[in-house]
Amino acid sequence: MSNILYRFKHNGSFSKQVKLYMSNTFISYLVMSAFANVLQGIYFKGLGFEEGFIGNVIALKTVLIGLSAVPVGMLSDIIGRKRAVMLGVIISSLGYLGQCVFTSQLLIYFFACLNGIGSAVMYVNDAPFLAENCEEEKRINLFSINFIINQLASIFGSYSGGRIPELFGGESISILRGTQVFFALLALLALVPLCKIKNEKKSDSIRRAGSFFSLLKRKNVVLIIIYNMLIGFGAGLVIPFFNLFLHYKLNVGTGVVGTIMAYSQVATIIGAFLVPYVSKKLGRVFTVQLCQVLSIPFLLIISIAGNVWLTTFVFFMRSALMNMAQPALQSLTMEIVGDEERSALSSLMNLSNHITRGISASVAGFIMANISYELPYYITAVLYITAILLFARIFDSGKKKNQASMTE
Repeated sequence: MSNILYRFKHNGSFSKQVKLYMSNTFISYLVMSAFANVLQGIYFKGLGFEEGFIGNVIALKTVLIGLSAVPVGMLSDIIGRKRAVMLGVIISSLGYLGQCVFTSQLLIYFFACLNGIGSAVMYVNDAPFLAENCEEEKRINLFSINFIINQLASIFGSYSGGRIPELFGGESISILRGTQVFFALLALLALVPLCKIKNEKKSDSIRRAGSFFSLLKRKNVVLIIIYNMLIGFGAGLVIPFFNLFLHYKLNVGTGVVGTIMAYSQVATIIGAFLVPYVSKKLGRVFTVQLCQVLSIPFLLIISIAGNVWLTTFVFFMRSALMNMAQPALQSLTMEIVGDEERSALSSLMNLSNHITRGISASVAGFIMANISYELPYYITAVLYITAILLFARIFDSGKKKNQASMTE
């Protein structure tokens, strides 16, 4: 472990631009986690809305993230990442605020869409900004550190999102609404570090627009996108509803829900600390495959555990294994294209992942309201296994091609 910490410390001397950007994402992930992991689903149920409606809200937001990804990527190239992300922070904050202030289903849907568009800006610009502001040999460490920082933010968001309502006397609608208003306004704090980032050189939007279509002509890019869609569809079936699973299936309060969600982020951080070391020993491709395969049994146990402490443990393990591979996966994905195509690829990855997450969230809401809370977990396991097999094929064929070119 000391060797791992040394490598992070040794490679942690990143630019001021990177540190300011990660401060922004810390605040954004904290707010997002409080809403998505704890507060919003329970609040909507308290208003009398069914799981189907909650699934539709999640679906709308998530699909809008996907649909906005390509135009947001192009807009970011035109006005610069700094201005784009600042605009995204403001739109996200308005989206959060509207969803907790209004009780009309139509208005909630509208502000969920706003929230999705704002979130898309952060998702699309995250990986390209970090890759553009860091040397290639330090990227795996930077992606790991950024991932850890975001998970720390999620811990604080989940824990505080669960505890604040309890500090003010319970889980009444007014307290849940007030807590969400606080976090919606807190999101605007991300503008402070963003204002200090230097404006970067803007890109040729026409040239970048064409890169979206050229990327789709490459087999490895198309297969990575399909892999991403399978993972996204599976995740959308279970992750957005885990707070409801805990609160209504296992009968635990918001404080316990927040604490369990925070524990899961701790697991993810532990895993992320190990990623650079494990990737060096086993290779990034095998690290991704191994972690995702090992996470599947724990995913299945969640659906049948029935005990809150057992559920906490298996969710801890599932989160650590499934998510610890993300820095290696993100680094691998950004390297299959050139520097000028990263924004386009990031947009396509976000589009494919979030649209499928949105569709599956709506499906999961229907299944949970009409069939059972457990069935989505079994479907997710099948989708993850299919995705892992596809991932192995993608990088195994790429390895064979590289070996063939070397022998020629």
